[in-house]
Amino acid sequence: MIGNLYISLVMPCRNEEAHLGNTIKSVPDFFDEIVLVENRSTDDTYRVAKSLENRMPKLRVLKDDRTHGGIGYGYAHITGIGAATGDIIVCADCDGTYPIEDVPRLLRSMLEQGCAFATCSRYPDSSITLKHRLGVTTLNLEILVLYGLKLCDSLSGMWIFLKDVIPRLKLTEGDWNLSPQIKINAHKHCGELFCELPVRQARGRLGQTKQSYWRTGIRHAMWIACNRVHERQGLLPTD
Repeated sequence: MIGNLYISLVMPCRNEEAHLGNTIKSVPDFFDEIVLVENRSTDDTYRVAKSLENRMPKLRVLKDDRTHGGIGYGYAHITGIGAATGDIIVCADCDGTYPIEDVPRLLRSMLEQGCAFATCSRYPDSSITLKHRLGVTTLNLEILVLYGLKLCDSLSGMWIFLKDVIPRLKLTEGDWNLSPQIKINAHKHCGELFCELPVRQARGRLGQTKQSYWRTGIRHAMWIACNRVHERQGLLPTD
């Protein structure tokens, strides 16, 4: 708990068996609830998670086996966000790359700015490879041109928001495209309550990446463009 605010941490999880125990045990005490959503693991991630749940009262382990094109990252987030009970919801990948220990500072900054939704930017960060920086910069430019939204990190997987804004996010994407969708929708439907806050990348990722970066980047670019076309045609949900 931070002040009088109950804080939930939502983490999607796939094939994280080797380091899951250390990841969960390292979650700071100010989180009142950890919602871990396992999605289509081929190792013992779910068994390990359930074993941890039995020993950790604040841990809730859910399972969502839905995928889109073999990817269930977005579905896991949607399930976790829907199940979270906190006043504040923090979403972060289960691979240890995001500085969840910085949430008190980030939340203070949000409240000072009057923000209800914050996406956390890892850029600029010299520890991130040039390939990744170029890809994110390209997608940032596409979003700026098509949506008028200026971002430093369009693919950040760490977000902090008030539970009250969940209905405005209108999340539908089951794959990696949930990442740009949540930012675009939060900006569109939350207006001045949306902000981007800088963070450092905590460390190198634990475990193996689930992404093919070039293929994922192309899919992001196509989705960003198609979503804008659908928006202009009035095919997307409105307030």
